Amino acid sequence: MCSTRTLLPIIFFYYFYVHQKNIIGPKIKEARKNARLSQMELAARMQVLGIGIDRSAIAKVETGKRPISDIEIVAISEILNTQIALLFEDSKQWIIRESNKQ
Repeated sequence: MCSTRTLLPIIFFYYFYVHQKNIIGPKIKEARKNARLSQMELAARMQVLGIGIDRSAIAKVETGKRPISDIEIVAISEILNTQIALLFEDSKQWIIRESNKQ
């Protein structure tokens, strides 16, 4: 696992130059599909927890077009029964791969 110190410069580069708003969207989508939940079902379960998010916001998170808060990450990991660290797994490699596309 990478330390924050090594990931931070990459995250800033990615955010400002590649215009992604989060780096865990694809992992959230993968975990959601593995849990066999639709975006609508995930949004509904988050709303039950008091987090105001709708299906389109989930779609934007999964495609990296919307930032995601720490509270939302915790809720998603609980709903999808996955560890938060797994959502960030391979983040550094994903960022490097995506930035090389530019």
